[in-house]
Amino acid sequence: MADPVLGWAFVGVGMLAQGVAGVLLRRSLRQLASGARVQGRVVDNVAAMVESSKGAPRRFHFPVLEVDSGRGEPVRFQSQTGRGVPLPVGQSLPVIFDAAYPSLAAEATFRSLWLFPLLTCLAGLPFLLAGLSVLL
Repeated sequence: MADPVLGWAFVGVGMLAQGVAGVLLRRSLRQLASGARVQGRVVDNVAAMVESSKGAPRRFHFPVLEVDSGRGEPVRFQSQTGRGVPLPVGQSLPVIFDAAYPSLAAEATFRSLWLFPLLTCLAGLPFLLAGLSVLL
């Protein structure tokens, strides 16, 4: 017979991961509900070296996007999603933009909105299922 303490530990880890995924998902849904989808334009790319525990640091490029605020002045922000290659200046990207909170503008792409909640949920699911299978 399997140890129920181990089962509860696995359920706890799985539930914690599902909770974190829920918080990340809620953030994305809130951004979609409060902001309008507009087209942003790449005006620059900021290169940054990102440290890795598995080897040498890698260079990532974070695009700087510009959107029209609706008040005549453009709003610029740096994307939180880095890429291995810089995006061409002038390229158009979908952006979620709330004129009341321009500092919260974000790319409206799968990677920036849905990837991390999905990966967190999928990473915790095996722990949850394994813990439940031990307990049941």
